[in-house]
Amino acid sequence: LEEEIKKGDIRLKKSRNRLIINIDDRISFDSGRAVLKKEVLPSLKKIREILAQYPEYNIIIEGHTDDVPIRTKQFRDNWQLSTERALAVLNYVLNQDRKLNQARFSAAGYAEFNPIVSNDSAANRALNRRVDIGVIPRAGKK
Repeated sequence: LEEEIKKGDIRLKKSRNRLIINIDDRISFDSGRAVLKKEVLPSLKKIREILAQYPEYNIIIEGHTDDVPIRTKQFRDNWQLSTERALAVLNYVLNQDRKLNQARFSAAGYAEFNPIVSNDSAANRALNRRVDIGVIPRAGKK
């Protein structure tokens, strides 16, 4: 993922006992949508290949939004949008490689309630619109 990290499309961070792979919103989804953009698919393929090498870890895919309310025909609120985005990533990862143990994976939507920065500017709201892939040791593993 070196190239994606250099471009700022992917960010890695370690938090307590987990690695977080942060996928930038500008390559993953159009505003107010939960359909993966084609630009993110090569990165997700690389991530999937990496995850397959570490079967001793659980994976949680988390969707996050900014604090701008949404209410459309498709999404009643940010909870639904964030969850649908997490599920879009989960489905792509699992449907592209049937060998992955699906029991290791989960998805969650956090709406605007887990920002990484304050939502006080357009640039900060863009950082908060994201999908994080948490890589967590299974119980009893370190």
